Amino acid sequence: MALSSSTQPTAAAEAATEPGTAQRRPWGALRLVIGAGLLAAMAYFVDLSSLVSALSEISLRDLFVLLAIAAVLILISVIKWRAFLSRLRIQATVWHLYRLYLVGYFVNLVMPSYVGGDVVRSLYVGERADRAHAVSATLLERYTGFMAMVLMSLVALPFSSAVTWQVAALVLVVAAGAIAGSVAMFTRRVSITLKRLGLPERLIAKVEKVEEGLIWGGSDVRLMCQAAALSAAFHVMTIVNTVAVSHAIGWSAAPWGELFVVVPLILLVGAIPVSPQGLGIQEGAFLFFLQSAGATPAQALAVALVLRAKSYVLAFLGGLLWLGVRAPKTLSSANHSQ
Repeated sequence: MALSSSTQPTAAAEAATEPGTAQRRPWGALRLVIGAGLLAAMAYFVDLSSLVSALSEISLRDLFVLLAIAAVLILISVIKWRAFLSRLRIQATVWHLYRLYLVGYFVNLVMPSYVGGDVVRSLYVGERADRAHAVSATLLERYTGFMAMVLMSLVALPFSSAVTWQVAALVLVVAAGAIAGSVAMFTRRVSITLKRLGLPERLIAKVEKVEEGLIWGGSDVRLMCQAAALSAAFHVMTIVNTVAVSHAIGWSAAPWGELFVVVPLILLVGAIPVSPQGLGIQEGAFLFFLQSAGATPAQALAVALVLRAKSYVLAFLGGLLWLGVRAPKTLSSANHSQ
């Protein structure tokens, strides 16, 4: 049974979190305060008149271009996600997955990290299929994107003279972590570790099923190459997106080479679940890294704020679309049990 439009988002958000979420609500409020405080601190150290001047440069044509780029970015991710779902024998239309991706933006807005949106879209797409394999497909889609992002930074590093040694060292540390994470994902290390810790067999069985899907999906060399190509296209488009915003706010000298290195790092830092959707954290990363690439503090913060506003627009669209999406039984049960 589909949930009513007034209760569906709330029930889904609660179902996607662990038990005891209600007890953590004060911490959620604190995260919001932290994010707002970080933004206020940055506004204090940035010349506000320069910031307003940069934002006033944006035209309606710029807004149209930015939304078009966002639509292409989501489409690339959806095509890649659908390919992994097909490999794991889960069928879904591009439009349905596109809607779920936008729903994920909304969930990420109301939850403390980017994981919530992935959980909800996996629940939806796996309703009539193997839910563990739906999770596997989502993880593979995220994993290939992350690896392409790291590889892009490594390739661009030698050609980016303006990047400091500290930034270069951070890229190398992230790359080492990516290799370690790859080993853990595709060698059943996670379930082995859980067994050694003596965790419940039911949890271990679910993790093993997800690992099975990861290994099966990752064993298709052709599919992984296609996913790598799509991921590379996606991250090239993120640079195009950043350059488009930079030009819109008047920073016409944005250096492509440096952006190929620092934009992936900004995205990684922004994913740290300290505040809702990285509020304040991602803006701080833009402020730090874009200055190293030649932007003024006002230009760097203006780029961050425009991209933040665009993510909120996408989240708003996702919330509207969620009202018309039939809820999975897991979410319906969560609603009826309240």
